[in-house]
Amino acid sequence: MSAFFSNPTTYNFIRDLLYFSKPLILILVGYFAARKINNWKTIFKIVIYLGVAYAIYHIVNVIVNVNFKTASAAGIRATCGLSNILEIFAIALLFLSYKYPLFNIIKSNKAKNFYLALLLVSFLFYFSRTMFVAIFFLILGALNYLKINKKGLKYGVIILILFGGFYTYLFSKEFDRKGNGLESFLYKMKIAPSEIFSPKLDLKNHAALWDHWRAYEAYCAFEGLNKQPTKYINGYGFGSLVDLKFNAPLSSEGGVQFIPILHNGYVFILYKTGIVGLLLYLVFLFALYFKSYSKQNNIQSQVFSNLIASTALYLLFSSLIISGLYNVEEVTAIVLGVFLYLGTNAKLSSKKS
Repeated sequence: MSAFFSNPTTYNFIRDLLYFSKPLILILVGYFAARKINNWKTIFKIVIYLGVAYAIYHIVNVIVNVNFKTASAAGIRATCGLSNILEIFAIALLFLSYKYPLFNIIKSNKAKNFYLALLLVSFLFYFSRTMFVAIFFLILGALNYLKINKKGLKYGVIILILFGGFYTYLFSKEFDRKGNGLESFLYKMKIAPSEIFSPKLDLKNHAALWDHWRAYEAYCAFEGLNKQPTKYINGYGFGSLVDLKFNAPLSSEGGVQFIPILHNGYVFILYKTGIVGLLLYLVFLFALYFKSYSKQNNIQSQVFSNLIASTALYLLFSSLIISGLYNVEEVTAIVLGVFLYLGTNAKLSSKKS
């Protein structure tokens, strides 16, 4: 309704209406596709085999198209792909089978280990910061290690120590943003926190501004909200645009000053729908996470709840950098719909029995 007071163009309004409908549509697609199959073992195999197929394609692409003598992490990503979250879901399901015999749907250990090796090699060649964090959330969450209890706190502390040590090393070194090999990737890892939240932005230094582009987008959105503080309540509505204050080279057709979508999903939702929309988004994700705390009658129901919760945790993180559920290039919403069906169906089956 906020859009009616902002007078957007019809095109911009319809685009945002479709964009905000996308997560719901994809969740329903995943849910009803899973209901049609109605067999969790078949669904798990589909996810794993699809992940392995993508991994093989990615590895072959890297081998064929990358010159390793001059290659950089950024160059490999630009040539062979930025990320593939489905591969991380496949890895998580394979790790699940090592802990719970019930979920050991690939009977041959050699085949399972080979699939896992392919997926991990492909994962490493993506050089994706988002995937590096996702692999922790989805594996530990699926294995029931991300609850706020003694076990969860233990693994949480271990992860914090690992990340703390890693960033201590990064800040003790200097890396070239255009360096070959791993150097450019380590540079991107080093600036990751300031890329999201940067207190100082130099508009005249475009190279430095690009390194902190997510922070700059958020800064411009807050500038727009501060002009009309009442918009913090319900946002500017569908069809609204964020003013970047200069023509940024974001399109091959020329500079772009007004953008409809932000990388930071929280700021994006706040700008479009205000605190009301942002709170609803957070309530939805936290409600999914707390499914892992509900008492279940069997291990199957518990694992499905854990998969839903770990997906929610990943979305809480990815909303900071790739717009979370609203990322049009990810299949997370579809997979979430699949897990929601599995969790619901497991509960109904246990009640009937």
